[in-house]
Amino acid sequence: MRFSTIVALVASVGLVAATPSSLVARSGDGSVEIAKRSGCGSTGPLGTGHFKWWITTSCTPGTQMTCQATDASGCVPGDASHIGSMEVDDPNDTFNVAKADNTNTLPFTCPQGGQIRCEANFNDNDDGPGYSLRVF
Repeated sequence: MRFSTIVALVASVGLVAATPSSLVARSGDGSVEIAKRSGCGSTGPLGTGHFKWWITTSCTPGTQMTCQATDASGCVPGDASHIGSMEVDDPNDTFNVAKADNTNTLPFTCPQGGQIRCEANFNDNDDGPGYSLRVF
């Protein structure tokens, strides 16, 4: 009895650990969703035809974090010359947490609600495939 309980517990923990994160990249108007995973915890590569791409995720209020547009691999900061701005907002885009122009990396403090939207605004609507998004 005790052995089967331990086996069941270990199996369920393994299943949870193997389940990927639910981060989905969305185009600016929400019409396109990309659930592909690139490396280093990133979502992407992003698609074409949209200037704005974003992901939402939870965070611990008060924690210092970073919203980053990486290259398509998901591990290296992307070329900032193609990025008009990076923004961190609440998931409903009603208030701005942080914003910076011409950068690929945006530090921010997780807001009280514990949910954020990490957004990249590209200079060209076909720049997306060269980038992924992540929050760490």
